Amino acid sequence: MTDSNPLILYDISSPLKPRSYAPNPSKARLALSFKRVPFKTTWVDILDIPDVREGLSCAATRKLDDGSDFYTLPMLRDPASGRVVGDSFDIANYLEDTFPDSGGCLFPSDSTRTGLDYESPHKDTPFFAPLTSNQGSKNEAYARFNLHVDATFSAHVVLVSQYMPFNPDTADAVKALFIRRAHLRSWDDLRVQGEAREQLKVAFKEALTSLAQLFMIHDTGPYLEGKQANYADLIVGGWLNMLSVTMPEEEWKDFRTWHSGVFARLHDALQENYFVCQ
Repeated sequence: MTDSNPLILYDISSPLKPRSYAPNPSKARLALSFKRVPFKTTWVDILDIPDVREGLSCAATRKLDDGSDFYTLPMLRDPASGRVVGDSFDIANYLEDTFPDSGGCLFPSDSTRTGLDYESPHKDTPFFAPLTSNQGSKNEAYARFNLHVDATFSAHVVLVSQYMPFNPDTADAVKALFIRRAHLRSWDDLRVQGEAREQLKVAFKEALTSLAQLFMIHDTGPYLEGKQANYADLIVGGWLNMLSVTMPEEEWKDFRTWHSGVFARLHDALQENYFVCQ
């Protein structure tokens, strides 16, 4: 891998490109930047993801609740080895194993493991696209943290679902796809407004309490272990990136004040130090 032969990250295209917005591709983008590994992005419309994955012989890593394959991104292709990795957590492990001396350490051996025992209040919530556990994988404590963080944010993703930046040419078809997957009648079922929205924001803030407290353990901040980030911080950062570009502006400003601003500080640090759009 060189600057002239970079890794290729497959990310979800949108009118925002070259900015990533989906949480799992954002985790991969943060990990690539954290490791200081040269990469370029191939942008893929949501409707084209199954064909692109199948074209690279990259099997789906998740199933929908009806048992069918859930083809999603990110994927990472390494031109030097020919390896294709199709899951954000697997991508992090691949980067650490392949480029151990580049950039920072995603899974530091001297970690205090602060926060890795986090348990989501929504750990038992069923989702139409069941979350990936990566059980039995390398660095399994981080995989567990990833699962629980995904559960907390996924349980409240309806707050931004209606604001997803779909490509105009395929937006209607993508919405129809999402409606089928979620077993809804229409896209309007995802619109949460008025008092119901206010109550959901209150519930989201409460659900984030125990996670926020973990970022207050080391007062040097803004990361779980203080001044040094690891992959656990990037996991949360992937979701914060999504909220920052899909939440209505005033709601995002309000979100940044929650829990003494710990998530705002984390987001700002990760965006400044590691989030690369290319």
